Amino acid sequence: MDAVTLLRNSGWRPGRDVDVAAVVEALTGEGFEVTDAAVRFLREFSGLSIAEPTNANPLVIGGPDLALDADLGWCELYSDAIGSPLVPVGEYSNMVLFVDREGGLWGGFDYEFGRGGSSLEEVIQGLFVDRPGWRFDRHIDRA
Repeated sequence: MDAVTLLRNSGWRPGRDVDVAAVVEALTGEGFEVTDAAVRFLREFSGLSIAEPTNANPLVIGGPDLALDADLGWCELYSDAIGSPLVPVGEYSNMVLFVDREGGLWGGFDYEFGRGGSSLEEVIQGLFVDRPGWRFDRHIDRA
């Protein structure tokens, strides 16, 4: 199975465009700076639950609880470390998926984070298809 098939199985199609006003409002209300890249990403992918048949954990994009589940403090630390604002756009297990100002995708969990790729297809490939797959390659020093 490949990343595009997993995306299509979740309900995605080219040109998909959903209303994300509620998600953007929730993120803004929690203090996140929602960039144009985040809005574009969410409009195409929000509401999808992407799963690989042998993995019980789906990658969930957008959704009503995203703003509540993402921690603004970690987001700010990762953003400072890469020099670009990050916006939470999804969740996979304990990882939060972020998009940067240019549309690059990052993941983070506590002190570890890393870039997953420049498209959701690359992230899915790294999470579900490649073995050993995507690993975090950066670390936040404990203060």
